[in-house]
Amino acid sequence: MRAIVVGAGLAGLAAADALAAGGFEVTVFEARDRVGGRVWSRTLDDGSVVELGGEFVLPPDDVVRRTARRLGLPLYEKGTLYGDREPRPPVAREELLAGIARIGGARDGTIRSALEGLGLSPPVLEAIAARVEVSTGYPAHEQPASVLASSGAGFGPFPSHGVAGGNQRLALAFARHLRVELSAPVERVAWSDDGVHVRANGAEHEAEACVIAVPAYVELVFDPPLPERKRRALAAVRYGHAAKLFLPLAEPAEPSAVLSVPGRFWAYTQRAPDGSALPVLSAFAGSPLGVESLTPEAVRELRPDLTFADAEPVRSEWPEGAYSVRLLESPLDDEALAEPVGPLAFAGEHTAGEWHALMEGALRSGERAARDLI
Repeated sequence: MRAIVVGAGLAGLAAADALAAGGFEVTVFEARDRVGGRVWSRTLDDGSVVELGGEFVLPPDDVVRRTARRLGLPLYEKGTLYGDREPRPPVAREELLAGIARIGGARDGTIRSALEGLGLSPPVLEAIAARVEVSTGYPAHEQPASVLASSGAGFGPFPSHGVAGGNQRLALAFARHLRVELSAPVERVAWSDDGVHVRANGAEHEAEACVIAVPAYVELVFDPPLPERKRRALAAVRYGHAAKLFLPLAEPAEPSAVLSVPGRFWAYTQRAPDGSALPVLSAFAGSPLGVESLTPEAVRELRPDLTFADAEPVRSEWPEGAYSVRLLESPLDDEALAEPVGPLAFAGEHTAGEWHALMEGALRSGERAARDLI
């Protein structure tokens, strides 16, 4: 049995890996010249490894941990408290923690209206709203209050981890055992009950099954067109706005996490895999306001406690959108996004239900798509 996978991000590679283990002869087509998709690691001039895309492995991320173990990739604790960021302007910690403790039951309306209904003081309300907007990449007044319960927006002093040497090593380890064609964009997917014909890089490829593992904003031509329910679900997916900025440090700093409430970005330091302090200040912005606010000057102003090196900052941005977001106006149809269509299965973090927007969701969706075909 032959299978084609469109997309060599974590979702597509996880699907291809599972299909190969299930006896399929698999070919993966990737439009970029690298594997990993929105997980992309970079080594700076000083040897520090930073994540231009997906970064934090959170406590619930069991599939990431299992996959890393299976592939022989050690995880390390970054020291950065992803869920415990110091807001600036400062907010009394006791008051902030009391406000966070009250958001668990907020489910109705928007995030903004739910927070306003709790009677929080303006500084606490804005600090919480900023924290969620940074993580989701979208304004709080456009998202349902249920987002407050998602793991990606979680609060608390829990540890965070990463793959030693960079999260992209997950993708590279998958790809070593797979047939992956890079710089090979897929132009057309013809499908029927008998199988699929995929046109990629000007050539036709035939298989019995196919996994579509690209973001919903990637335009593929399907012949015949996908069913209306699937087309509607894909068209409704919206993506958060995000950017990252990395500023080398002249003096390494212990792990920290500081949130710019008005700027809608946070800046953090962390450890290297050997336990030493990484000589880089990383910053992540979410929402259109945050992406615009994220400048080297703004980051340095937020962290005057640090000594910066005389080196060029590195910025990464995803113009098409960073990861999927739940909106009241355009909700994610989890069931329709995940369900297969004939010989086609669908993967990607946007198809991962409660795990959307996470590396964990990408891996889970790839494994599920493979199960759908097997």
